[in-house]
Amino acid sequence: MVAIDLVGHGARLEEKPLEQICLNDYADDVVREIESRDLHDVVLVGHSLAGITLPLAAHRLVSRLWRLVYLSTTNPPVGQSVEDRMNDPLSPVSREVDFETMFCNDLDEETSIWLLTRLGPEPPGPMAEKVKVASGPAGVSSTYILLERDEALPPAYQREQAHTAQVDEIVTLDAGHSAFASRPQELADLLLSVSHLGN
Repeated sequence: MVAIDLVGHGARLEEKPLEQICLNDYADDVVREIESRDLHDVVLVGHSLAGITLPLAAHRLVSRLWRLVYLSTTNPPVGQSVEDRMNDPLSPVSREVDFETMFCNDLDEETSIWLLTRLGPEPPGPMAEKVKVASGPAGVSSTYILLERDEALPPAYQREQAHTAQVDEIVTLDAGHSAFASRPQELADLLLSVSHLGN
């Protein structure tokens, strides 16, 4: 397993001014990581805002991919942006839900503190940029993992995103938005399960 820090996040927070980061930077990061490691039969997994990165990167990595997995992602249609999707009546922004409720509703206090202290500002460019690709390339199978207790992206909203991404299947997990922290073993088992499905 390889976890990628995109520019402007994690260990790469200071690498480039946030206001200069664009969506292509994210796709470049993913492509560079996979190509530099010469990885093949890759299951590319993205969470939340990674819904705008996965399709773009996937079209550049077709020969190396086995499957795309969208984990409670936002997937704007072509010509729209993440900011546009925030105007959706199902979006949490319209309900003025706080970060703790959105991201930590099924976490204990200690884990909630750990997660919230690691949140930082999002680069504005990728949020405002109109996407040019909304779904993965033909011939690469895809799964959307719908998180049933998600307060950041409610289930009905997630189903809309899965439809836009034109996924082959939707599977569910009884977890909130931060399933990697609240249900790590269950999420790992589910990822392994969908990864072994044939194209």
